[in-house]
Amino acid sequence: MDTSRFDKLWKRSGGRNNSSAAFTVLEQHYSEPHRRYHTANHITACLTTYDRAANTLGVNDAVEMALWFHDVIYVAGQSDNEIRSAELFQSLSNAHLPGSFIDRVARMIIATRHKALSPAADEQFVVDVDLDGLAKPWNAFIADTQLLREENHSADEAEFLGGMRHFFGHLLERPSIYAMPFFQASSELKARKNVQRLLAELDSLELGA
Repeated sequence: MDTSRFDKLWKRSGGRNNSSAAFTVLEQHYSEPHRRYHTANHITACLTTYDRAANTLGVNDAVEMALWFHDVIYVAGQSDNEIRSAELFQSLSNAHLPGSFIDRVARMIIATRHKALSPAADEQFVVDVDLDGLAKPWNAFIADTQLLREENHSADEAEFLGGMRHFFGHLLERPSIYAMPFFQASSELKARKNVQRLLAELDSLELGA
């Protein structure tokens, strides 16, 4: 992860202290040995997608900050990872970043639980970036799925596959996987085909454990 980029974002966001302490926490969490998919590589990929989209949608520092922190807490099988990630961001930024900015970022981090399509444009931006990996070429998409299986190694096969069916089935029930027209145009068709193929072939795929 790019410490210089994070420091510039921190300062633009009103940071009243050096960003190094917060960045150290990010590095420590994203390099935890149990992680396979939710690593620094995922954050870097999200930031690359954000940069591409920001050329059209506009720069949004709160969106970028939410992307840095949205998976900082990740424990496989836990339903409160995003809430705890938001809380960690709040604790690291309290009294250092403006309160209204902190509240916005925390709200966007929690939105990456992907429970429902949000009407808020900033939440849509963060959520769509997080889901953009679904539109990768099939081999890369399946490689990500295998990394998720490795991360969830403690779950038995039935539990893991059931979770995949629930999550991806929920996405397919939406009018579109993505909320923003930018991502609908660039990623919707590829993502929907990948997810449909995954669900059709899930029982026969060799995902490891």
